[in-house]
Amino acid sequence: MGTTRRVVIGGAGALVLAGAGLGYRAWDRGVFQVGQGEAFEPWQNWRGNPADGPKQPLNAAILAANPHDTQPWLFQAAGESITVMADRSRNLGSFDPFRREMHLGIGAAVENLMRAAAVFGWSMNVIVHGGKLTPSPKNDPVKAVHLWLDAAPASRDPLFEAIPHRHTNRGPYLDKPVSEKALLQLIALTSDHEVQVVFLTDAHARKDLAATIVGATERIISDPEMSADSARWFRTGKQEVNAHRDGIGIDTAGVSPMLAAASKILPDQDAPTADKYWLNMTRDVQTIAPVLGLILVRDRLEMGSAISAGRAWQRLHLAATTMGLAAQPLNQPVECVDRNAQLGRSDEYAGTLKRFAKSTDWEATFCFRLGYAEREALPSARRPLSSVVINSA
Repeated sequence: MGTTRRVVIGGAGALVLAGAGLGYRAWDRGVFQVGQGEAFEPWQNWRGNPADGPKQPLNAAILAANPHDTQPWLFQAAGESITVMADRSRNLGSFDPFRREMHLGIGAAVENLMRAAAVFGWSMNVIVHGGKLTPSPKNDPVKAVHLWLDAAPASRDPLFEAIPHRHTNRGPYLDKPVSEKALLQLIALTSDHEVQVVFLTDAHARKDLAATIVGATERIISDPEMSADSARWFRTGKQEVNAHRDGIGIDTAGVSPMLAAASKILPDQDAPTADKYWLNMTRDVQTIAPVLGLILVRDRLEMGSAISAGRAWQRLHLAATTMGLAAQPLNQPVECVDRNAQLGRSDEYAGTLKRFAKSTDWEATFCFRLGYAEREALPSARRPLSSVVINSA
């Protein structure tokens, strides 16, 4: 979730695979180990253990979409009560100054949690904490959602079954239209009095929104603080991935397997080169899709609205997965809206997004693309459940 951050690629033509030293680097950087190892075990153990009782659904919760794979959640479990907290220490700084995208990720985790609970035989009563999101809050965890679980008949849910297969796909999409029937089904599944989803399929509208996303990307890479705050979540080689088990890695960047292997072996590039690559990838690959979309809320800086929008995105992405569709956040314009609000400067992006939404009563909190991918996406690294659960006294 959140803007797809640039990953260091380049100079592959200069790569010559020779010598024991280069072979060791290939091993050390994980060239021959893609999407495997301890950092990816949560995707295999996502059903958990029935012996864990009310905690069992948390194994699915930690596989939710979230900004830059920051995994900004903590779960406080006590008996049949679960409190979901936003771990504000795992923030994107100026890239998400109001922690709006963080709470989108919290909402996505809650959606997974609730779907898993229903399948495992629990019903849930939910209280979502509200309040206005403020710029640059303290890093202390804050309570976001409280849930009480009651025993209930187990249910079946195709969206639950899609949880381990839902991955952000940042690679090329095919020039193949998505049926109107599929889009209407997704709208019916996600839109209500709190959240609205808008799909753009007209070529001119998609071109204009794509240009807005590219322009926002240019604005972001010209802002040294935003660039640096996002770059903190890069994970390149295997050792770094295993140490952190979070962040954007080369294997999930959307490049071809050959280019991913080359970029792991080559030296990491400097920030300006990486920024340029991200811009080119955004313009030439990631804004090209048969569908671009917006998720709208009444107030993007209201905590409850951000959580509801995150739930809607998770639900949409799970449903799209069951349809064989790929999806990717492209939220640069809204990130620029937040950055402009933080700095108190004029903003052109909010008004532009309202025109795409064709509404003055709703505002965009999330932009994305949808379509059929050329190749499957790989899983992202995830921290173990044990590192994000706090047991209450």
